[in-house]
Amino acid sequence: MPTVPVNYTSAMPIHQRPADVGAETRFLDTNSPRKGLYDYIIVGGGTAGCVLASRLTEDPNISVLLLERGGVHNTFIMRCPLLSGSFLQGKHPSVRWNSTPLTAANGRVLEILTGTVLGGASRFNAMVYTRGSAAQYDEWRKRGRVGWSYADLEPYFIKSENAVSTPGNHHGSGGPWSNQHFDKFHFSSFPRTAKAARDLGISYTEDVNAPEGSCISCAKLHVTMTPDGKRLSTLDAFLPPSIITQRQRLDICTDTLVTKIDFEHDGVQAVASGVFFKPFDSPATEKILYARAKKEIIVCCGAIETPHLLLLSGIGAKDHISKHGIKVIKDLPGVGHNLQDHAGVTLTYKVPLSDSFHSLESSLTRALTEFLNYLIWGRGLFTNPTLQVSIFAKSDNLGSDAKPSFDPTNREAFPDIEIMPIPVEINRVATQKSQGFFSFLCVPLQPKSSGTIELHSHNPHASPKVDLGFFTDATDFNVARKALRLAMKLAEKMRADGYQMEDHLVPAGDSDEQLDTFIRQGARTTFHYASSCRMAPEHDTVPGVIDDELRVHGISHLRIADASIFPDVVATHLQAPVVMVAEKCADMLKQTWSATIR
Repeated sequence: MPTVPVNYTSAMPIHQRPADVGAETRFLDTNSPRKGLYDYIIVGGGTAGCVLASRLTEDPNISVLLLERGGVHNTFIMRCPLLSGSFLQGKHPSVRWNSTPLTAANGRVLEILTGTVLGGASRFNAMVYTRGSAAQYDEWRKRGRVGWSYADLEPYFIKSENAVSTPGNHHGSGGPWSNQHFDKFHFSSFPRTAKAARDLGISYTEDVNAPEGSCISCAKLHVTMTPDGKRLSTLDAFLPPSIITQRQRLDICTDTLVTKIDFEHDGVQAVASGVFFKPFDSPATEKILYARAKKEIIVCCGAIETPHLLLLSGIGAKDHISKHGIKVIKDLPGVGHNLQDHAGVTLTYKVPLSDSFHSLESSLTRALTEFLNYLIWGRGLFTNPTLQVSIFAKSDNLGSDAKPSFDPTNREAFPDIEIMPIPVEINRVATQKSQGFFSFLCVPLQPKSSGTIELHSHNPHASPKVDLGFFTDATDFNVARKALRLAMKLAEKMRADGYQMEDHLVPAGDSDEQLDTFIRQGARTTFHYASSCRMAPEHDTVPGVIDDELRVHGISHLRIADASIFPDVVATHLQAPVVMVAEKCADMLKQTWSATIR
């Protein structure tokens, strides 16, 4: 159980280079130990990849190569929750490029962001630990996903978890990944939001992850943080220096670009046998290196880069792959399709400066006071990546007056709306430095719309073409409207209770047309990319890419373990479900190969 921040140094065996681990030429022999030969190769050292590498190397006889395109970035900023969470500003370990224009939202172009750092998004996200609704996982099981009911998955949530604030039968206490909630609210807007929600009939809960909880609630959020106020990423929790030092058969190669997966054929189907890779920032002429897996290759690159790698390797819709001059290994149209994300729309209000994160920008005295509080005690605003409570609701239960009406005993319902109260102007368009701002980020959690990921070219250095597809299914407008109306109702209640809130960025009116105009003008991503290699039959109504064991259809020895596998985007924040997937994948691999003689 981690109690102190980890410290990665250049002396740690974590900075392997491609030349240190890769063979100069492709090889076939797996009977003799040699450079570039491993039991497992994990492509992607992000949120899931770190978990998987840690679990697989618990067996000292197992060798693992973890390939990550980013570096370690062990800096103070990346350990400080508030500063590391400000990833939309300044220099940051990420790759960014523009989406294609949103056809249903005024042709707007949004920024796509994927991490380039060990630990992935867990190094810079909002640190929120939410498992999602038990009812959604049970729905997956009803649709045929064997082993994916909540009862099947809860042990994997528990295994990784050290729940500091909410001990109990449904929580873990011995896992490496600590989560806790804050003892007090940092701004008065949070308790005022909770009271407004209660006035509307929305109950308050201390445990957002209780499986028996109502799908409609105002929930205190848990965050993945050490007791002394440091961000606890999956790198810190699952691959601290002590583990990396002890596990001699784990090689972690950073700043490495995997260009494609290598395949052979066993007479029945293609077999994933190895990977080709090179330094991430190297020129196109740089020599390509090779590593081979005796057992399996697991791709954990995330819902954008995982389908991108599969397409580059010849797995995907054959017409699209062939168009880019790539040899087709497996015609699998589901690769890169059904990309889902939680689109958001923001309401913003002017509030007292002291009740907003903007006070840190405007007051050097407050900023220094809070910074010292963090350095000395590990407390205060610098421990907070802006979110402490959230409101979950079901659109079917919201009437025209936005007041909820629901049956709290219905355990088959799960939320399709989240409203996040955030004491900052999150769209970053305000210019008034001496003004405080407060936002409601309104998010449809179960979008019917989906997008696509396609190749721009066969060049692995080129970012893929990403169409987020927001609001291409018109039913999503209906849910977003109800979310906005509920948020406006909350603001009305807060004002009635005496909270000083002045409209800053809100719809011109309450009609469907006015709200739809506001949605189209303000739709934004929450970076919850998912479901682009979904777990479903290959010829499902929405084609699947992997089976219930996370194996790619029609390909042997190749699995996927990241947010791309969700049959539908999970109706919550994604980092805890992604860690669960990695834990489950590790067990699947161990069970598959336990009877195999090495």
